[in-house]
Amino acid sequence: MSSCRSIYNSYTPVSAKENCLMELGPHFQNELYKAQVDITGRSLGGLLLIKKMPDTSTRIVFSTEMGVKFFDFEFRENGEFKVVAILKKLNRKPVISALRQDFEILLMQERGKIPERILEHGNYLYHGYSKGKKQAWYLTDKNCQHLVGAELSSTRKPLVRLNYFYRGIGNPDSIQIRHLNFSFNIALKKLER
Repeated sequence: MSSCRSIYNSYTPVSAKENCLMELGPHFQNELYKAQVDITGRSLGGLLLIKKMPDTSTRIVFSTEMGVKFFDFEFRENGEFKVVAILKKLNRKPVISALRQDFEILLMQERGKIPERILEHGNYLYHGYSKGKKQAWYLTDKNCQHLVGAELSSTRKPLVRLNYFYRGIGNPDSIQIRHLNFSFNIALKKLER
């Protein structure tokens, strides 16, 4: 029976500065990352562009270095999502759904909303937001000074783990997105332009 319990039930509920996530996390304007996507034994390498558009939407485009697009997604601030373009082999509902969820967490679309729950575990605070039947968790240090990662979970356990790596201030230099229930990983390394 203990395997059916949520791991989050063992974390300690706390109250914290409600809007500390507003100040934390990436503020993508026009960032280019070297990308490596590994999915069920296959690898795709290329460039991932995250660009804030004049209409306030955010576009995420993953292409080869020669410019062939694997996918082009549009995320609007109101939560709307649009597939602008996608390679035929990737045009599968589960793939699009997984990528959408990964990038919504990366873009911190919940930023500005008050967390529904804040939990403490180890050295981290977990700021929780409902995403339908799932939960988005943003992990900060206990003083809520640094964003260190994020998780997308079911009611019982993490499904996706996202880690940010910083060398200095600003947007992360490296980002790792790892699915815990199947072999699907995305590694991003920022390119200086």
